[in-house]
Amino acid sequence: MQRITFFLLLTILFASCNDRENNFTEIECPDEICARAFKFAELYKETGMQYELGGQSPLRSAGIDCSGLVVMCYKYALVDTKYRLLFGDASVNAIYTNYSTPTKFPRRGDLIFMGKAGTPSVTHIAIFDKTENEKVYFIDSTQKDDNNDGVYEINGVTARNYEKNDGRIKAYGKMRLAY
Repeated sequence: MQRITFFLLLTILFASCNDRENNFTEIECPDEICARAFKFAELYKETGMQYELGGQSPLRSAGIDCSGLVVMCYKYALVDTKYRLLFGDASVNAIYTNYSTPTKFPRRGDLIFMGKAGTPSVTHIAIFDKTENEKVYFIDSTQKDDNNDGVYEINGVTARNYEKNDGRIKAYGKMRLAY
């Protein structure tokens, strides 16, 4: 209950501080904002937030999908800063093509774009944690039934990893912001 209250207060604070002026400079996300976004991803993971397609809610009962997780974590990270997102809501593909800058050397809080191995399509997004022992660690929101038995082995916001050369990892990116 305490975490839900925390998320609600942040949502109210964000809404009251959100200035939609049209004059801005577009920049790559600063290190401190990326670090804050990652901390919010960890909070989502700790709450046990379930997956919901199209979900972008701070409420535990509502659920959240992969792009909703990224959007909300960055919105919270930007509270009380001079920065804002370039969009209100965006799909994985829109974030990939319009609102991020590719990078070969991601830092904690940057974006990982993923999709089905063997295809060029970007269909999933996660928040980068680290690369260690040839594995890429990240936090995302997804739903997976690995055994095709109707039971989801993964359902919601979790910390996971893939091998560094896994074909599902398509690109890394830095979120672009308005300043």
